[in-house]
Amino acid sequence: MSANSALVKFKMVNGLIGSILEENRVSFRSLFPKLPQIDTEVRSKIEKLLESRERIKCDIDGDNDFEDFTDDLNLANYFLACRKFSDSLRFYESALAKNPQSYSALCNKGLCLFKLAKLDDAIEAYDEALSTYKNIPEAFFMKGKILYAKQNFTEAVKQFQNVLDLESDNIDAKYYLAKALVKMGNFQEGIGTLEEIIENQDHPDSLLLLGQTFSKQNEYQKAIIYLNKLEEISPNHIEAHLLLGKAYATGGNYNEAIIHFEKILNKTPNHIEARLLLGKTNMEINNPNEAMFNFEKILEISPNHKDALNYKIELLEKSGRLDDAIECCDQLAESTSEPRDQLLKKGILLFNNNKSSDALSIFNNILGKTKTNNVALIYKARIFEQKQEFQEALLCVENILKSDSENMEALEKAAEISLKVGHYEKGLDYTNQILTKSSSDVILERKSHLLSILGRHEEAGQICMKLIKDNNTNSQALYELGKIHLILNNFEKAVNFFDRAISMNPMDSKMILKKSMAYFSQQKYEDAILCLEQIPETDTLYNYAQFEKSKIQMLQGNTKQSIEILSKVIKTEDSFKLLASNEVIFESISNMFEFKELLK
Repeated sequence: MSANSALVKFKMVNGLIGSILEENRVSFRSLFPKLPQIDTEVRSKIEKLLESRERIKCDIDGDNDFEDFTDDLNLANYFLACRKFSDSLRFYESALAKNPQSYSALCNKGLCLFKLAKLDDAIEAYDEALSTYKNIPEAFFMKGKILYAKQNFTEAVKQFQNVLDLESDNIDAKYYLAKALVKMGNFQEGIGTLEEIIENQDHPDSLLLLGQTFSKQNEYQKAIIYLNKLEEISPNHIEAHLLLGKAYATGGNYNEAIIHFEKILNKTPNHIEARLLLGKTNMEINNPNEAMFNFEKILEISPNHKDALNYKIELLEKSGRLDDAIECCDQLAESTSEPRDQLLKKGILLFNNNKSSDALSIFNNILGKTKTNNVALIYKARIFEQKQEFQEALLCVENILKSDSENMEALEKAAEISLKVGHYEKGLDYTNQILTKSSSDVILERKSHLLSILGRHEEAGQICMKLIKDNNTNSQALYELGKIHLILNNFEKAVNFFDRAISMNPMDSKMILKKSMAYFSQQKYEDAILCLEQIPETDTLYNYAQFEKSKIQMLQGNTKQSIEILSKVIKTEDSFKLLASNEVIFESISNMFEFKELLK
């Protein structure tokens, strides 16, 4: 084939390609604000023509100027429609080399660069087009989208507004304007723009965004209104059903939530989020079998799905299937190169099921690799507390506070344990730290108790009075105030406060015992005995109450009765031998045979 003949055929093929693209609105004249579409049949025709074009091109004399701006632009647009962005960019560059001021080439090149995630280059292309042609709505629109992608929402808003200044009815610009306003936190204006769109037409994206926006603001009833409208327009809209399900579940309408999650799964059975939410909702309505079914379905699709395994573990634990739950924890641990969280889960599971030794081994293993895991340390502290090893427990929480001095859980535990081990000053310091961040009656009651132990009775009493002033039914504060007055020998006041506390807690043996001690100190022995007799045999303080009763009988000269009561107490609890041997009241009978026999 001669070079001239080849050139004629080459131009003819280019002309055919151009005609086909023209018919499908992808011609060199087109300016795209979004990716053009091209169907399979058209694509097949053009691919055949491109093959011919390449064959003919080989027969053309290389010195001939056979490349044409229009042909380059047509091919660039075609490859853009085929999502072949690198090929598309090559032809846009070629077209612009021939016509540098082509606004369509510049704008479409900008779209190609945007799709290649070359955002700054894309903006440069649009700016170049706008520098020559001031009012190109598509250029403003795409600049807005690019700035939105760069999260520069303020500048994006300006670009979308530029579009609307030129085309006031441009729905896409209005929608993206609303999206940018919502992202900026300007909800009122953004919602207003979206509502303006849906007043004039059914616009699914606007309805969805309204549903999403109101959901994020926890205004679920408003979200439901717009999402229901979206469902009417598009019955199989997955995101609408997902949001509706979440909204209904949050509002406690679990049955309606389940309907929407199931609608998604009827169309797409492997939709993991819908199945996970369906499982969670069934957990909420105490339907563990249905919940487990859904979590198992997820694990068939994704065997190591973290959330599904965690929920499965929770269900297994609740049903008493501890071994199966631990097996799931091990599965979770094996699925990750850093299984710390999964091991923690296993340790907590063992702790909750009274397997403290096994749990301790796991927490020690974690802490062997990292010394500052607060969760492992707090659980170690709880285990040591259970074992009555309070010093070890205190060391654990103090290790947390070394690296996280404001950890409220650790401060609370440190204050509590310090009181148990007799580190009262330290306990008071921790309590004061807690109170700088959060005040509660329980913490103030503890501070009062510590101050009282440290002999700072006036400060302790002031705290109690404040608590009672705020709430005259605070029985613990009344009780603490009673103890303070007992220590200060204000026995009448002590009895008065104990009475008020007991009126709210009639069966509280510790309050009754303290009231008896106030009567005892006043030498009102009969009143003291009446108090002690209110403490039943089943109570843990019963033996102590009986011991106090034996002392009163001794003071009243009823030696025989005193020894009889003391004998029963010592037979029940051997520790009372030491108390009796050191009790001044029993000195007068220390040489009696019966008393000596009791203390053997």
